[in-house]
Parts: sequence; structure tokens; C-alpha cells
Amino acid sequence: MQNRYQYVKIKGEPKRFFCLQQNPFFLACLLFFSKNTLQPHSDEDGVNKRSLHQMINRLQAYFSSTRTNLLKVGSFVKHKYHFNNSDEMVELPFYGQFCILVNKGHKILDLSRNVAIKVYRSDVDVSTITNELDRLKNGSLFDFAPSIRKWSIEDRWYEEDYISGTLEYSFKPLDTSLLMNKFSRDVIPCLERLIAFRSPVLAPCSEYVNGIKNSLSNGGMLSQVTDGEITRKIWAFIDCISERILVVGKNPVCLVLSHGDFCPANMLNTSHGLRIIDWESATSRSALFDYYSYFFFRPLHQNLSVEECCTEIKLTLPIFLSKLGITVSDVTQILQASDAMYRRLFYLERIAMLIERQKYDTKLNVLGNISKYIDVFNRYEEISSDLVADHVTVN
Repeated sequence: MQNRYQYVKIKGEPKRFFCLQQNPFFLACLLFFSKNTLQPHSDEDGVNKRSLHQMINRLQAYFSSTRTNLLKVGSFVKHKYHFNNSDEMVELPFYGQFCILVNKGHKILDLSRNVAIKVYRSDVDVSTITNELDRLKNGSLFDFAPSIRKWSIEDRWYEEDYISGTLEYSFKPLDTSLLMNKFSRDVIPCLERLIAFRSPVLAPCSEYVNGIKNSLSNGGMLSQVTDGEITRKIWAFIDCISERILVVGKNPVCLVLSHGDFCPANMLNTSHGLRIIDWESATSRSALFDYYSYFFFRPLHQNLSVEECCTEIKLTLPIFLSKLGITVSDVTQILQASDAMYRRLFYLERIAMLIERQKYDTKLNVLGNISKYIDVFNRYEEISSDLVADHVTVN
């Protein structure tokens, strides 16, 4: 890996760096004619695509996109021929048209070969890289995930399929009725295959919960967080939720293969159906982790109210468990008897996962995200308690 390629950040492009060694004409073709899988879609939900309002919006978006892409090409040419200097430049050992900043390093996108190459930062230890590759190989076993083509732990990189499609994530959350159709048609089959992939492992509830808490304390991940206020907030929540789980958690915890970041931001709509990307966190977790990950993403990142999220979960969970029962009836019986326990297990697992990410993630405000998650979780528990109280009163 002696070659080094320069990638620069240009005006008007918030995420992608552009490789200076590429042909400007080829870059222009990519910008104008290929999909940007990093760009959230902004179609107005529930609007007839043939309506005058929608047609005007589409024309405005087309002209705006054309102008933006022309400016990007112009800016790239200035950087390539040294008319402009970029404050942000990275050198990487592989060629691609673009690269993006990701957790633990950079990901190079080579659309000419349909591959994505992740290059790890020098401060990421070998055991972390090895562990992440093992998790990625779990994803490669599914046809709705990219396949790992090759890798080198010594040289700190791996290459996987690049999937072209439209990002499922949008700034505006899907209307609940549209979401339910999407969830039933495209999302449930992926969740079913993950849960049914291998025989579930049953772990004693108290042992599993205490294992999570011990991994965070006693010199663990949470002890490395220096923000005293957020640490106190996290521990107060963990202790409270752990107590609630253990009061009702008499049954063992059903552990299955979990994606870890199962949400619209990691979903692409392609000509071959829904595809799930970013499997770096795939490992064993409680059986409803990915289900709750999908729905709690909406109040955190799409400005959906927690009340609406609660309604969506109340509507979709019985549908999901009913369909899951056809595939893995034994698992479904366990989940139906303990759905509140699995929701609270998700809270603990999600916080532990984010704290682990805090060690290397330079892209996200991880502690800020944890604080927001706790606020959402607390609000959800308040609403759930109100619903139970109302139900008891009525009856």
C-alpha cells in the first residue's frame, strides 16, 4: 500500500470528500447521474406525485440539484489544479471517487468497481478491528446485506460491496399508516430472518442485566466518561430500569443475532428490495432489540413525538409477533409474555452500545445522544404507565 490518494472537502458537500486523482468529467457524470446514498430523501409523504404541487416541488429540486452539482464540479476543478486550498484533506491508501468519515476511520466509495473500503485510524487497536470484522461477517450471511470481499487486519482495512439505492431515512418521519405498510412489507422479513438465523440462547435475566452493568462499571466503559453530570444521569437511569427489569424478569432472556443499528439511516431501497448496511455492531442481544431500535430512532432523529412512537409500537408489536410466530413459535411465546421486559432490556443494551462507541467515534456527539435517549425512554415509560393506569380504571 505505497500509493496515497488525496481526498478534499469542497463547498456545498457536507459529508463526502472528493478524490483529487479522479477525472473531473467522470466526477460530473457521477454527481448528475448516480444516486447519493448518503442523502436523506425529502419527498412529501401523502402527496400525490402527479399533483401540481408535487410537480413544482420536483422541478425546483431538479434545478437546485443541477446548480449545486455544477458548483461542486467547479470547486473540485479549482482544488485539483491548485487554484484553491482545502482546510480539510485526508490521505488514504486506496482510490475511490469519494470518501466519508465513519466510526473508527474513513470509508472509501469506488463506484466504478461497486465497492466500499473502510480504512481504520491508527489509534484503533487490532483486537477492535478483529472483533468488528467478525461482526461484519455475520451480516455477509444475509442477501439483504453487503458481502465482505476481502480484508487485511495487519494493514487495517476491509472491502465490501457498495450498494446503490435510495436512503430510507428522511428528515420528515413517515406517516404512521405508510410506516405500517413499509414495516409489514419490507422490514418484518429482515427481522424474522435475523431472529431465526440460529438457535436462540437463553440467559438468566439477573445474570444478563448484571453483566451489562458490570461491563460499564469497575474500570469499564462508563468509568472512562469524564462528564460527571451525564455519568450521574446514566447511572440513575440504569439503576432504575435494572430494578424494574429484575422485579418482573423471572423468565430467562432470549438472545438472538442483532444488527445493532437497525434503523432507516442504515436502510436502502434498491431495485432488489430493502438492503441493510453498516453491520459493524452485529452480535447477540435480546430478541426485540432491533425491533425497538427501528421505532425509537424516529423520536430521536426524525422529530416524532414520543406519544406517536408509543402508538406505533402498540400497533405494530402484535403484528410483528404474530408473523414471527409462524417462523419461530417458541421464541414468540417467550416474547409475548415479557414484552415490557424486552423493551427495558433494549434501553440498557442501547446505552451500553453507545458508551462503547464513545471510545473511538469522532463523528457523533455520543454522550449527547445518550442523554436524549434517556429523556425519550423516561417519557415512554411515563406514557406506558398512564396507559396501564387508564386500562385498569376502565375495567
